Amino acid sequence: MQNNTNNTGLKDNIRQNDQLTFARLALALANDYQSVYYLNSEDDSYVEYGASGDEKELMVLSHGKDFFSDTVYNCRRMVYPEDQERFLETFRKENLLDAVKNDRSFTLNYRLMINGVPCYYNLKTIRGTGPDDKYIIIGVRNVDDEVRREKEAARRSETYSQIAKALASRYEVVYYINLRDNSFIEYASQERYAKIGVRNQGDDFFEACQKEIKKSIYPEDCARLMSELRRDKFIETLEISGSLNITYRQILDGRPQYVSLIAVRPKNDPDHAVLGVLNIDAAKRRELSFREALSNAIDLATHDALTSVRNKHAYDNFQKEMDMKIAEKQAHGFAVAIFDINGLKDINDSFGHIAGDEYIRSACYLICHTFKHSSVFRIGGDEFAVVMNGEDYEKCDELMKNIESHVRENSERGLVTISGGVSKYDPGADSCTKDVFSRADTIMYNNKKKYKEYKNGDKK
Repeated sequence: MQNNTNNTGLKDNIRQNDQLTFARLALALANDYQSVYYLNSEDDSYVEYGASGDEKELMVLSHGKDFFSDTVYNCRRMVYPEDQERFLETFRKENLLDAVKNDRSFTLNYRLMINGVPCYYNLKTIRGTGPDDKYIIIGVRNVDDEVRREKEAARRSETYSQIAKALASRYEVVYYINLRDNSFIEYASQERYAKIGVRNQGDDFFEACQKEIKKSIYPEDCARLMSELRRDKFIETLEISGSLNITYRQILDGRPQYVSLIAVRPKNDPDHAVLGVLNIDAAKRRELSFREALSNAIDLATHDALTSVRNKHAYDNFQKEMDMKIAEKQAHGFAVAIFDINGLKDINDSFGHIAGDEYIRSACYLICHTFKHSSVFRIGGDEFAVVMNGEDYEKCDELMKNIESHVRENSERGLVTISGGVSKYDPGADSCTKDVFSRADTIMYNNKKKYKEYKNGDKK
């Protein structure tokens, strides 16, 4: 009897040591578990172990004869109220035994009240093997930091997703680009704009761009857009200026339409960029039409309707600009020539104003044809001014002789004639453009007087 008793006690000690060893191994394999329960699935008895101290020594935290009854009690006492019913319904004995019987793990996420604050925990089970197959190991781990980080990341992702969707209601397509791995998510209000992949997400935004640009972008804009949407150039632009804005033309509905690409890098999310594409075709074409109309209006305001050369208003503007340069010592060499049409009043009186207008146009053609690289202004009914610089300035004297030669020929043939005078800007003597103009005007009137005397002499 004594031997049997000793043998029975030895076996019990070995079994207990085996059980403890199994618990130690389970704890060692999951050393971040806050506690480990060693549950006898046949009689529901259990022992709770936990690591304590710097050496992480294993110690018994609690034990009991009815694990599931104690679990209900502890749940009501410690589990976050909103999670209690789900915890109790899920963590029933039959569910647990069914899972481990079929060699499946059993997991459950819930919140415990710690110092009045709900904290996230994870419960996971494994089944013993061999002689310990009736035992179940239940590990409880504090996952609060991990879960909150995941929830915050999900919240931020959802926030950006909602922002992108909101932007997509205004923009035709919005891309949320991960600058670390180049992946992207696409939100398109109209599929025809979503030419970069035409899908909800992709692996490489920049590679997809380079492929698709040649297919859908107006040829004249391809090279510029491909350059701006290279990954290194794209990131460099965002780092320097914080945003990227490109206007280009995309082939839509069989014709090029103006679109605007706007990309920004959120300050609180530097690993991502948000890029939107907005159709601005109607607004852009209105702008171009307005510019054309404005240009036409400026032309009408600064050009002579009869001859199409610049008018007196334009000459006044030139004079103001040149006077500023003269005052700032920034004026370079230029000359002013003044021409007056001979005999215009006689033409109007004898043949009418229609003939007179044609006579003016002929005089203007003679001047423009001679001074091909200069600005010509009609500054009066029969008076023109020519501002020479550059090539014409260098050939000023030669050009004046050429026009005198044409005048003599026209005079002999009964065609239009003009009288002129020219003066070059003298930095040492001229304080304004009017000084140059006055000298040229005086020379022109002297030449006009000589021409009249010459014509009167011919008549005699």
